[in-house]
Amino acid sequence: MLVYTVQPTNSKYLVQWYGGALLERKRKARGWTQADVSERTGLSRNQIIAMEKGTFTGGIKYLRKYLDLLQLRIAIIEETKDVPQLDELRELFGDNP
Repeated sequence: MLVYTVQPTNSKYLVQWYGGALLERKRKARGWTQADVSERTGLSRNQIIAMEKGTFTGGIKYLRKYLDLLQLRIAIIEETKDVPQLDELRELFGDNP
């Protein structure tokens, strides 16, 4: 499940760091290229690339095509103290995109 928090200043970066990497990892685990995903979903390869980089600016209906293919779903939650922020996740996992 991909989690999008409602935080106007940080949500794009959380998606870029977590969501895009997850899409790419799941795609590669299935042995698919971006071209394979494009063919299976009807999305352009450029859209696939943007989704994996976290720079996609299209509608959620397009993102859902990719998520459905990978059997993933989105949860939109309100930001709370219980939801780690990007900097906290990076510190916890020691990972920088």
